[in-house]
Amino acid sequence: MSQQEEERKKTPFEAKYFSKDNMNKYKPLADALRKQDSLAKSKKEEDKKEAAVAVDQAMAEFCDVSWCSNWDYKKYDLVFYGVSGYTGYLMMEYLKRQALPNGKEKFTFAFAGRTASKVEAMRDKEFAGTPYADTPILSAQYDNIVSVIDMVKSARVIINVAGPYMLTEGELLVDACIWLKTDYVDISGEVPYSLKVYDLHKQAKDANVMICPSAANAGGLPDMGIYLVAKKLRDDYGEEMRHAMMYISAGGSAQAPSGGTLKTRAAMNQADDDVKSAMSNPFSMGGFIPDLDRNGVKMINIQKGTGIVTPKTRQEDMDANLSRVAEDKKNGCWRAPFVYSFFETRVIRRSNMLMAELGGQPYGHQLNYLEWAFMPTEEAARAAVKASGATSVDEEKKKLEKAGKYYGVGDGPPLESIADAWSQYRFYGETPSGKTFKMSIRGQDGYYETARVAIELALCLRFDRLQLQYKGGALTPAVAGGTHFAKRLLDSGLHFKMGEWESTEGLPAPSLW
Repeated sequence: MSQQEEERKKTPFEAKYFSKDNMNKYKPLADALRKQDSLAKSKKEEDKKEAAVAVDQAMAEFCDVSWCSNWDYKKYDLVFYGVSGYTGYLMMEYLKRQALPNGKEKFTFAFAGRTASKVEAMRDKEFAGTPYADTPILSAQYDNIVSVIDMVKSARVIINVAGPYMLTEGELLVDACIWLKTDYVDISGEVPYSLKVYDLHKQAKDANVMICPSAANAGGLPDMGIYLVAKKLRDDYGEEMRHAMMYISAGGSAQAPSGGTLKTRAAMNQADDDVKSAMSNPFSMGGFIPDLDRNGVKMINIQKGTGIVTPKTRQEDMDANLSRVAEDKKNGCWRAPFVYSFFETRVIRRSNMLMAELGGQPYGHQLNYLEWAFMPTEEAARAAVKASGATSVDEEKKKLEKAGKYYGVGDGPPLESIADAWSQYRFYGETPSGKTFKMSIRGQDGYYETARVAIELALCLRFDRLQLQYKGGALTPAVAGGTHFAKRLLDSGLHFKMGEWESTEGLPAPSLW
């Protein structure tokens, strides 16, 4: 096998850690390899065997990673990475407002980032005069493998908020967590990055490490809602879920897309053709689909990484359904396209696959899941489509700047200025026999809810781990945390309405952000 082929087989951490430059830093290994090379043509078999033993011993010591570590042996329940900007501000605000007040669960934590001074400035701004004013600050850069190792070794759970993930080698941190047995959470919403993370599913599963990307309002809350609807239908009626849908709405002084979000979208737009092809596949993150479609054409169960491509995707699963304005007569509303539906539908399909793979019980063997923006009338739905338009990232940025609603990367409005913001997720599930169940989840501004989802899932992994059904793999938030995660969200103040959709009457006017 060529050296190039060998390199392609390496996981991100392996490629960085077992690079020639890094291996040469460990003198016993470098010396042993040089001696072995010098004896390659020798006829003294005993010497060659002795050299091989020396290489094996040095390699075992090298794989231990402690030789290169500066870790001070302090261990934190949570380490937040990438918290020098606006997302860091939201994480710290959530800690202050909801996770750390008296009477709440006690846990230790540290903040980290590429530039320690920037992280320290944010900590000082947020925690001055509080018992957490001296929260430890760590520094880690992806091009400094020792710093990454030390940060990961210091954490029981890493919360990575340093995006755009596909531009920052986030998969290297994921892989380091797998190697060093540290659970991992992030708030990503990028299909290309998700595919890189899910490629590490087997390694994470074998290592008994929980890897949970997309623990945010985008991805995480829809995932949890569908999990609960499927559970309720099975508990009450003993049936699988055949159809499921989610509607999103928001209102008040909700934020427009942030500079970081726009940067992420721009990065995905610049992806190569292979990545774009994967992004357009409704089952790119995995899925579980029926053996036969309605026309009797043979179908294939697909999972990420198998190399199997379905000969046909059911019409009801196609992305085209997400882009249409249409009436939902069952639920008495209209639907309009929602930008995250092209990501979140794939997350839920992965959850369905994981429930089949890990527990032998998918939400539904023939599940169809779609989602849209909630609209009360056809007029409102068409007006929303017209207002959003098919604009480029640059055009969207200019539109926001003109309206005075644009914030650059790492910046955003203070929570006090969007205190009336709300977001609501309406869920509907139906069994093959026609049994139905509805529920809704309502929270505050979507970006703030991202902090809630990430932190509560990280606490779930840290303190509820022994009770969790699944203990390892690249999982979705709902599959990882299950009912324990749902309870934490409920106890944190997120509003659940079971059995019907909660009315938003009396709340500030709705918007589409």
